[in-house]
Amino acid sequence: MHVLLLAIIGLVSLISAAPSASLPKPRQTTTARERLGLTWMGTNSSLPKVLVLFTGGTISGGSIYGALDDTQYGQLSITGEQIIARNPYLLNNTQLAVSNCTTDTDGSTGTNDALVMNMTRFAHDALCSKSSDIDGTVYTHGTNSLEETAFLMDGLVNCGKPVVGSGSMRPWTHIGFEGDANFFDAVTLAASPEARNRGLKVAFNARIIPGSWVTKLHSTNPNAFGPTAGGDLGLFVNSLPVHFNTPSQPLYKYYFNLGAVSNHTSYPALPKVDILYAARDFDGKLVLDSQANGAEGVVIAGMGNGGVPNGQNDITEAMDKGLQVVAGFVHVIQARIMLQLAIASSMNMNQTIEVFEGGFRKAIGQPWSPQS
Repeated sequence: MHVLLLAIIGLVSLISAAPSASLPKPRQTTTARERLGLTWMGTNSSLPKVLVLFTGGTISGGSIYGALDDTQYGQLSITGEQIIARNPYLLNNTQLAVSNCTTDTDGSTGTNDALVMNMTRFAHDALCSKSSDIDGTVYTHGTNSLEETAFLMDGLVNCGKPVVGSGSMRPWTHIGFEGDANFFDAVTLAASPEARNRGLKVAFNARIIPGSWVTKLHSTNPNAFGPTAGGDLGLFVNSLPVHFNTPSQPLYKYYFNLGAVSNHTSYPALPKVDILYAARDFDGKLVLDSQANGAEGVVIAGMGNGGVPNGQNDITEAMDKGLQVVAGFVHVIQARIMLQLAIASSMNMNQTIEVFEGGFRKAIGQPWSPQS
């Protein structure tokens, strides 16, 4: 019996050591594009790979009212793939893959923080993971909130690869549709090595505008966007990007950690933050009302350099109950996003003030501290 048992053990050992030709190991995905299930358009595999995050917007909208209508459009639509197909030159310069970030049930990236955050997480994974072989990304967007998404992604996707926002002011059925040119410019910018380490950029009307400062200036003009400070980063000549300066970032820009933000209880969205506009006879009870309605933070668009003329007692009461309140130098739309990210990062009010004003105050010789 003892000999038989040894024989059986030996046989098992031989079987275990034998090559397992009949049980091949499953192939492991090795790149981000494989892991994310991206399908690439283009036949030249040596060209730069640019991921297109398609969110719809005017660039994909059309009108049934003719080629002059640019106010009542929206009855017709085209996909991200159809936008690419409109311009045969795109695939002469890049390989493109489309990720559809639209939804039929949960609004759009213009109305839903969760959709924007999920798109941001996808972009971060595609560009910044160790397995990434993608050179850059372009996101199409409705122009009403393109600047919000630009500022948000600029603070969260920060591994140096180009992220470029674009869209159009006119529908694709319009006689003066500029979306094809804007999209082509955005793709060439995202594919350019010179676009690295400059933060998020917006390609619009042959201009390269920094995502840190971009804002919408016109409601109908194709030259709709511009920076609130710092000037343009460059322009497009023959639809090729030309930068004005060497790569740089805003001096007091704060980089938030996407993992920490995603650990907040508001996941997959962001904490609720309201914006209140201050004027003479401002009612501080509006701040308390926001808090009672679930806001974790309030941005007050103050007078002058962020001044709030009335309501300080009510504001103090709300802050004593845990509400974070900011007002000041940063553009109000950007301030809302910064406050959302600060709260999601579990920062307290003192830490949030440091993010908003710390570097700026040091520069003017007025450093801030909780005691000041």
